[in-house]
Amino acid sequence: MTANLFAPPRLHRGPAEEHRKATWLELFYDLVYVATIVQLGDHLSDDVSWSGAFSYFVLFIPIWWSWVGTTFYDNRFDSDDMLHRVLVFLQIYTVGTMALFVYDGLGEGAAGFALAYAANRAILIVMYLRAQYFIPEARELITRYLPFFSTAAALWAVSVLIPSPARFGLWALAIAIDLYMPLSRRSRRLQAQLPPSPHHLPERFGLLTIIVMGESFLKIIGGLAGEPIDLATLIANFPSLLIIGALWWIYFDNVAEAVVRGGTRAAQVWLFAHLFFQGAVAAVGVGMYKLITLEPDAPLPENYRLLIALSTAAAWLALGIIELATIERGGERKSQVDFVLRVGAALTVLALGLFGGNLDEIVIMLLIALACLSQIAADVVMRVRFDGRESSPHEGIDGIELSGTD
Repeated sequence: MTANLFAPPRLHRGPAEEHRKATWLELFYDLVYVATIVQLGDHLSDDVSWSGAFSYFVLFIPIWWSWVGTTFYDNRFDSDDMLHRVLVFLQIYTVGTMALFVYDGLGEGAAGFALAYAANRAILIVMYLRAQYFIPEARELITRYLPFFSTAAALWAVSVLIPSPARFGLWALAIAIDLYMPLSRRSRRLQAQLPPSPHHLPERFGLLTIIVMGESFLKIIGGLAGEPIDLATLIANFPSLLIIGALWWIYFDNVAEAVVRGGTRAAQVWLFAHLFFQGAVAAVGVGMYKLITLEPDAPLPENYRLLIALSTAAAWLALGIIELATIERGGERKSQVDFVLRVGAALTVLALGLFGGNLDEIVIMLLIALACLSQIAADVVMRVRFDGRESSPHEGIDGIELSGTD
């Protein structure tokens, strides 16, 4: 579709508006995050330690939040004129710049990363200023947002002039401001008045989940490329596919096509649980890469085992929390049983990581894979039972739409 030379942004009508799909521009915007997440994963791969994991997650937060910021703008406001496209391409450039500096984002690359992130947020502020001018219904909400966005962006920019470690204090303050804004009572009230699209938003987060899962496969394939491949190698690495596949199965069966329970608190839980889920899934890929690139017959180092187990356990726990906040579109199938099952998988995998030091790496990976596959088996059984109840002429439950978050 050809962009108009000038077309002011308009307000999407949330649940009242017809089903929206991601635009080609949104999909193109997503692609640059592949490179950014790969670079961040490479740093964790080269420093599998508690400090490396801390650096990974600290840097994943602003990367994820920059994607969330633009995604929520596009969800609530519709714009595809020349100026909007230019602004999005400038954002793409800033995310690409973040990718260049994220590998050593807490070291020599910190200033470049901070400046790129500040520029990304500044462009988002310009987008919101356009919407504020042209959409009277959104002015109160945007007026609430802009001071927080501007203050946080300014702190990131000023941090370039501050030496480490004081620089990271400004980063922490800026992130706290950004994360507080949607959680405050007034923000939740205003968000509920202009709820985002309940169809578009799960689709967008599903696409980002696909990206981080794809990063896992990039790591696995990259580890095997150029190496001699035999049947034993393929069998040894098959559990990695099962683990990622099980996470994909449960997420895209139970979350991607679901809606968020009523109330902004449930929506906030759904949103921030995705931060931990998607960050953990990307870390799982790094752990798989370290396993694949081990020397033949070498024992699995403790830090590699813990990386795989902790990230897999965190992914299942976060996925269970996301499911608690959702309802399937076909009816009320979700229950606390789903959450208990996910917690059970997380605890099992965690125990294997903490106490499986005497087990062979293949045994550990197979046991982790079995714990993950058990989630699919349990979900299939529960779904069959629910489908049987749903066919009863005396039962029927309406779905609840997303009531708003940002």
